[in-house]
Amino acid sequence: MFDLCIEGELKIESTEKWNKQLVMENCLIEYFSGSVTQFEKQVQFINCNFKNCQFVFTYFLGGLTIENCTFDNYLDFQAGGHNQKGNSIIIANNDFKGFVNFFDCIYEDDVIIENNKFQKGTNLLGKPFNIPVTFSIKPFIDKNVGQLDANDEGETR
Repeated sequence: MFDLCIEGELKIESTEKWNKQLVMENCLIEYFSGSVTQFEKQVQFINCNFKNCQFVFTYFLGGLTIENCTFDNYLDFQAGGHNQKGNSIIIANNDFKGFVNFFDCIYEDDVIIENNKFQKGTNLLGKPFNIPVTFSIKPFIDKNVGQLDANDEGETR
């Protein structure tokens, strides 16, 4: 999807594996949910603005790239991750206006998180309920603004 304004809800939620590549570029999205889905191929969000978005229990088996995006509210990645070997998670140059929740996420390959603004913080490096994010490979985390080590799941609103 390129250069679209999506009003209302857009959901890709499936207990089955999603075997198509998902690319959104230069889009304005009112509400997107990719929760409870296993994306077998790469997911890319580039130059997008999300009013509301969530990825609860979402596995990015084929990798995830989020670049130059703005998220206006709370963003939930909890109990997800699981990128497979050779499929990186790249989160770069984004503005997160609400808290970003990585509670109980597991990342099995490269993770790059750089040049982001976490205006209300994140628990990426924290231990909510004494459970840290699990990285199989040491992540590259650099030049981010905001608290990265919150020990809670932030405020949802």
